[in-house]
Formats: sequence, C-alpha cells, structure tokens
Amino acid sequence: MPSITLQEKYKQEREARLNEKGLGQYLNSSKTKDFISHEDPWVESGTPVQRPVPDGGHVKIAIFGAGFGGLCAAARALTDGSASSPEDFLIIDRAGGFGGTWWHNRYPGLMCDIESYLYLPLLEETGYMPTHKYASGEEIRKYSDLVAQHFNLHSRAMFQTSGDTVTWDDQAHHWKCEVIARPKGQADSRIRFTADYVIIASGGFTEPKIPDVPGLADFQGRMLHTGRWNYKITGGSPSNPVLSGLEGKKVAIIGTGATAIQAVPAVARYAGELYVFQRTPSAVDERGNRDTDPEEWKMIAGKKGWQASRADNFQAFTEGKDNHPDEDLVDDGLSRMPTFSGAWGNSTVVKPEDVEAYVGSMHELDQVRSDRVRQRVLDIVKDKETAKALQAWYPGWCKRPTYHDEYLPTFNRPNVHLIDTAPKGVTALAPTGIIHNGTTYPVDIIIWSTGYGSPLTESLAGKAGINVTGVNGICMENQFQRGQLLTLHGLIARGFPNMFLPGFSQAGVGVNQTQRLDAQALQFVYMIREAEKRTREIQNRLSNGTDGTPKTVIQPTQQACDYWADQCASKAHMLATMGGCLPSYFNAEGASQKMTKEQQAGAARLALWGQGYLSYARILKEWRAKGEMEGLSVEAA
Repeated sequence: MPSITLQEKYKQEREARLNEKGLGQYLNSSKTKDFISHEDPWVESGTPVQRPVPDGGHVKIAIFGAGFGGLCAAARALTDGSASSPEDFLIIDRAGGFGGTWWHNRYPGLMCDIESYLYLPLLEETGYMPTHKYASGEEIRKYSDLVAQHFNLHSRAMFQTSGDTVTWDDQAHHWKCEVIARPKGQADSRIRFTADYVIIASGGFTEPKIPDVPGLADFQGRMLHTGRWNYKITGGSPSNPVLSGLEGKKVAIIGTGATAIQAVPAVARYAGELYVFQRTPSAVDERGNRDTDPEEWKMIAGKKGWQASRADNFQAFTEGKDNHPDEDLVDDGLSRMPTFSGAWGNSTVVKPEDVEAYVGSMHELDQVRSDRVRQRVLDIVKDKETAKALQAWYPGWCKRPTYHDEYLPTFNRPNVHLIDTAPKGVTALAPTGIIHNGTTYPVDIIIWSTGYGSPLTESLAGKAGINVTGVNGICMENQFQRGQLLTLHGLIARGFPNMFLPGFSQAGVGVNQTQRLDAQALQFVYMIREAEKRTREIQNRLSNGTDGTPKTVIQPTQQACDYWADQCASKAHMLATMGGCLPSYFNAEGASQKMTKEQQAGAARLALWGQGYLSYARILKEWRAKGEMEGLSVEAA
C-alpha cells in the first residue's frame, strides 16, 4: 500500500470517529455512579478509619495518594533526609490500602504492560525480585504494600478518606487541610489538620467513565466496570479468577483498549457467549511473558544503580531509532518501538520549519511495525471478516500499543463474537441487551471496558476532588482552566507555596510512568531539604544563634514560571505527530484539535516537555547539581 494511501486511510478513520460532543459523550462521574458501583469492594464494612494525626493536629508532609507516586514521595523524603521519620507524613487515600490504581483495578487477566523490573519502583531499596517479566496486578498491589512496610508507612496512612479542601494560611505559612473520612458502613466525618508541605500524588486517572448511551437506565441485567470489577457478579476472586458466575451467561464487553486486551481472554473462558463490542481496535503485538530466572536476576540486579540505568536504557530505545545505547537490555515490543515517542516527544532536534518532514519520517518508520502488527491479525484470526475488523488503522503512537499472546486467538473460539461498532460506537441499550445498527444483542451482563476520564481536563487536585486555594485566595482549578497554572519544571506553581504536583503538564513524560514519578519525587524532596537548610542559615544569622525553628516557604518566581512555560512552548512542535490521531484521552477526545491558534499557543505553554522524558530528567539532575535553587524563592517566615 503506497504511503500516501495509508495516510488517507488513517485520515478517514480519524475523521469518521470524531464526535461533536467530545468529552460530553461520556457521563460525568456523579451520573456514572447511577449505573456502576464506585464502592470499594475490597474494604469490609465496619472497617474503621485510622487517624495518625488527630483532628486539629499538624504534620510536616501531607501526601494525597497512596499509589506509587505517594510511595515514591515518602520513600525519597526519608532517604534524602527531608523527612526525619515516618511520623513526618500523613498519607491520605480514598482506597482501603496502598496501591493507587492497582488497589482498585483487579479485573481477571490484569498485568503490567511495562517490564516489571522497571515498572515496580524502589526494587533496589526493597531487594524484591518480581516473579515474572510482566507482573500480575495482584503482585503489583502486594508489592505496593511491601514498599509501605519497608519504609514503615502503614501507621501513617489514613485510608477510606477523601481530600476536600486545602487552603494556604497567609499568616501561619502552612496549609490548612480538611478531609472527609468515609468508613464503609458508617457515617462520614470531617477531619482538619495543618501541614507544612502538601504533595498531590493522586494521579490523572481517578474516575471510571462510561459513554452516555441512550437506554442506560432501561437495561435490566447486571453492569460493572473493569476499574471496579465485581466478583460477586462474575464469580472468582483476584487471586483465583474462576469466573463461574459467567457460565451459561451471555456477556458483553464494551471497549477494546488496553484493559480489554487482558480481560477478554479471561472472560471468554467462562462466559456462555461473549460479545465484544469494538469501536476502535487496539494494535496487539506479541507479549512473551515468562518467569523470572533467579540466575538471570542476579545479573540484572547485581550492580548498584541497576534499576535507574535499566530504566534509562529502555526509555532511550523508546525515544528514537538513533540516540540509544548499543544494547537493548529490555528487548521487548515497546523497546523496539521508537515511534511511540510520537505521543510523548523525543530528543530529536527539529526546527519548527522542519516539522512536516519530521512527522513524515515518523510515519514512514512506524509503517513497518504497523504493517507487521496488522499482518499478525490475519495470521492468527481465522475468520477473515473478524480479522479485518481487528486491524488497527492509525499511527502506532495514537493509542496505547498493547501486547498479548491470547487476545487474538480468543476470537477463534466458537463462543466469542466481535461486534464491530465503528466508527461511532454502540447505538443504545435495551432492557434485554445492546442495540447496534438496528440489531439487538441479548445479554445478561455488560462489562464496561471504557477507561477513565481524561487527565487533561482538570488539575491534579481537581481530578482528586480537592479544592485548593493558594496565596491571597487564588483558586488552583480556576488557574488551571484559564491556562494560568504555570510551574517550575511541572512541579511547583507560583501562588501555591510548599505544594508539589507530580503530573504531566509542563513535565517530561515517557512510557514508564513510575520512572517519572520517582524522578519528580527526587526533585521536590531535594527542594524541601535544601530550602530548609537555607532558612535555618537565615534564622541563625538573624537570631545570632538563638533557638528558633523558622517556617520555610518555597515557591517559584514569576520569571522562572514564564521562562519554563516558554521553553515548553518552544518544544511543543515535537508533539505535532499527535495532530492526526484518533480522538482519545491523549487529546481530550479530539478537543485539542479544535483549538484556535490563540488557544493552541496557550496550551503549548502547558504542554508536555516535547523533547521527551530523558531530556527532562537531565534538566532536573543538572538543576540539583548546580545547588543554586535557581528559579525558586525561599523565605524564612
């Protein structure tokens, strides 16, 4: 197929899927709860909320989020010295335990799609050896708990608790926090405390979403979302996923993204009939998972600094075909896919006038892999029409690439039926099933595999439902929505002192998100330690050596924020590869492609760091190495 014809095919597929409603095609989180349970099934009713800090108390560092972002923050603060003991922390999470997304997600077949030797952070510190190259969700969740145990964090966690308001006290120079404890089966209660520092580590994917399909309220069967799997409906458990509740049942899975690729084979083994409703197919390459060989592990983990080195090696291969080491240590589908950097940026130096040629070269490079993956479907799936519908017609970076050895063969099973709903998705629900193109498919159970709300629509605090008010009453969410939440290195915003925001905006992002979270944690714990050192020096000079513990107030200067925003904007053209992509959470369901030039210019100042994660990480390291706290205002209050 000639290249120009392929580009036209991609364009047709994209334009056919554009929906004028954009993000409005999905229910908001409050309405979603009318149809799928958001209750935490992993917490027993009557479990009390632990209160490490009493109502009205004070803590040095409040961390909102008990996933890997929060765990890395606490671990690095302890090892760096910015926290003297676990008693310096309060970790707040609405879940019932550590793990973040891995606490909530427990669907059958769940595993990591990044090599676990890289994805599981702090392996060098804990000494843990993952059991498989790609660990299961159960193992990852248990490892999260192991990290918390290793750093003695269990006693500092307040679970079943949601952040409500976080307000800067201009006189006391600390944060006033109000949270809501929601113990299962008991009444809610409000708890107030103050904190010197706040870390918003709750992540960008917090609320399951389902499309606003006509007839949702009419369906009389059972419904669940993969992000809140209900084993009471399906039978089995995360550790023993024998889905006996699906035997003899007609089951539908709606959605075929990265989650469905893992869940479909597990469901197909037990369902009487399985209907897979697909709007856009995933590109599915081979996985090749295997047990970890202890002898090989000794070679992998035998040197100090091995995990960071391996992670950088992997990231280098995903960022381009030229600027990487000689040896690919991970050697898997992702490390052999340099074009995935089309979603995140890479270190290639491209002048704005050369962007069109650069995008063309990325398409040319990607075509080799995409053609092979499309051929793989034809080689595996026996029914020609089904195979044709399962082929992905878009650039490889536009939708998260997937890797699985059982997904495509599942469509050779006689009880599995692909319902191709391209380009607009399911038409409606009926009391007894799902309607598409005038045909009603009777089903007993609907499994929504439709992902989470876009991380691009709200600030990190907004995604967590936390109303943050900064200096002089500045509202963080208002700043974000107006495109004015400018930061230094994507980590700390002017007007919000002593608050750290490890997210995507104005930050370098790569394939392995835990690598970014760890790098960001190293950066802001350094800021805390160094700033406190400076305030002590200031206090000693002013007090002539008398006792006194000054308050430290850290925030970026306006000049530094503007400079970093301009730097992000100057690299945003490296993300031009996303311009021809299908609507997805990557582009807020196509909303980013409808912006005016003025809106695009504003968005570019808040964009990802266009030269990729490794460039961003080097900037952070070099900033620390200078030891000047450049761009930060540090005051002793």
